[in-house]
Amino acid sequence: MNPIDRLTMAFERFPGIGPRQARRFVQYLLQSQAGYRTALAEDIKKLGLNTFQCLECFRWSVKQGETNGICSICGSAQRDKGILFVVEKDADIETVERSGFKGLYFVLGSTIPLGSEEPEEKYTRAKELLARAQEEGTQKKLKEIILGLSATTEGDHTRLILSEKLRPLSETFDFKLSSLGRGLSTGSELEYADPDTIQNALNSRG
Repeated sequence: MNPIDRLTMAFERFPGIGPRQARRFVQYLLQSQAGYRTALAEDIKKLGLNTFQCLECFRWSVKQGETNGICSICGSAQRDKGILFVVEKDADIETVERSGFKGLYFVLGSTIPLGSEEPEEKYTRAKELLARAQEEGTQKKLKEIILGLSATTEGDHTRLILSEKLRPLSETFDFKLSSLGRGLSTGSELEYADPDTIQNALNSRG
């Protein structure tokens, strides 16, 4: 396969990018200065070398000195460690932070597709969420888990499955299990909501 087709296929793997857009990206790079392409390639290389995925919340962060594998949010003494906000992807955290939320996060990495009934068997991140709820519930560290998933069909499906799996733990270990209120309009993704909408959804969670 030639470099143009190979790079086009690589861009097609980006979320929301189809073949036509991918081809436009490649054409843009072909018309750009060689120095720009070299700098872009170097930045992509550094992205892997200078970032890490938090061992607790699975958020991607930039390395800043010694991290011990823990991001700045999980390691902060200023956060309420008893409240865990479950989101689909890293970009959702940036949106929720602008609303003033001061708890911790857990990144699922994706929603659970329709038809998937046993997430702990096929989706390891969901399995790790259940394990964390079990461990922190046993230690009486948890006060609340918020399922902050998008108001989409797959977001609702994921929320339903996780609620079913987490509810027995919440009853056993006496922590609250809640979901964002419908400050989010149906079909909307959390990443694109404004801070006021997120704040309203947090305030009306139940």
